[in-house]
Amino acid sequence: MTKMDVAIRQATVSDAQGVLDVINSIIDEGGLTSLYPALTLEQEEAFIEGLGPRSAMLLAQVGNEILGVQTIEPFAPYTQAMDHVAIMGTWVYRNFRRQGAGSQLFAAALQFARQQGFEKIIVYVRVGNAVGQAFYRRMGFIPKMMLERQVKIEGSYDDEVWMEYFVTESETAAPAVKPEPVAVPTKPVAPAPTPEPRAAPPLPAPTPAPVAASATRAVDPTVGAVTVRRAKRGDVKTLAAIMRGTMSWSPPSEDEVLEMLFDKGYWLAMSRKGGGLTGWRAENLIMCVDDFYVYPPQFYPQVGGPLLETVETEGRALSCEVAIIFLDKRIAPEAVQFFESQGYKPGELEEFYPAWRESAKEFLTDDNFMMVKMLRERRVMRPL
Repeated sequence: MTKMDVAIRQATVSDAQGVLDVINSIIDEGGLTSLYPALTLEQEEAFIEGLGPRSAMLLAQVGNEILGVQTIEPFAPYTQAMDHVAIMGTWVYRNFRRQGAGSQLFAAALQFARQQGFEKIIVYVRVGNAVGQAFYRRMGFIPKMMLERQVKIEGSYDDEVWMEYFVTESETAAPAVKPEPVAVPTKPVAPAPTPEPRAAPPLPAPTPAPVAASATRAVDPTVGAVTVRRAKRGDVKTLAAIMRGTMSWSPPSEDEVLEMLFDKGYWLAMSRKGGGLTGWRAENLIMCVDDFYVYPPQFYPQVGGPLLETVETEGRALSCEVAIIFLDKRIAPEAVQFFESQGYKPGELEEFYPAWRESAKEFLTDDNFMMVKMLRERRVMRPL
């Protein structure tokens, strides 16, 4: 993923036209935002001018061109009971996504949130917007529930996914960028969106799991309790150690693992005797898993089971129709046996629906193969 060198700053009323161009371009794409219809210049100027002291509109800019917008505001200003909760929105021009603008905007918004005393940030993302969901998962947001028929545009319904991020429990999960300092407004202003199993070496101790994003499974006497949670930057050494133990074919360096954390959602499973990890993305209602490793391999059922259950649950919450696992042909046979025991079967591109085929092509190489499992009995027949 190529990263752009962008400047991050707060918006002023004079930026309204540039902001309008970005947001309206996303509205025109269709299926990505609940904003409708296209906004007017007067509406955007009024919105920026009306931002309160605990609200900000942040801009990602290259030269004189605004490429991305992110807003952060109090979730429910009508009650003090939710003063600790913020709501966020993000818009980036189509041709500039996945180049770092969104993550740099989020780093600045997270700094602003801490300055304003927000403890939690929530977002609502349309189910059809797989790109937006993947972005927020990379930033550390956790899907919590789906709101059915939440959006209705020109007679067509769409659901929305509610995702949350705990600021006070995710201090080490912020993107590794250094945006310009964000000024804290003090009054309402217009602020400036098959080898034999070998003994496992001790794995580096992972960062303690945040309570809201972790689950401890029933104790298996073979490996002890298994805890599954979202991986963070502080887990890089642990993730790299698990990959080194399972990949005899050029495992990634710690720097490469850090880059991987910003490319997709990763989950980490740890027990007394072994560990596991998985990296996945949701695209076009398809759960694509191209990293799934357990070390030592003989513990796939005990450690891989809770790990797979977690990501399948997350995939179902995002209305994913199918899970596709991409396994390296050199993977330990225990991995294949494990996925077969979990209901996965070998898959071929020719057997897939067109939407599945297009997403699978992005992950499929000469060195891997696919195993497939349906997550829903009926397909989601909704245009994306």
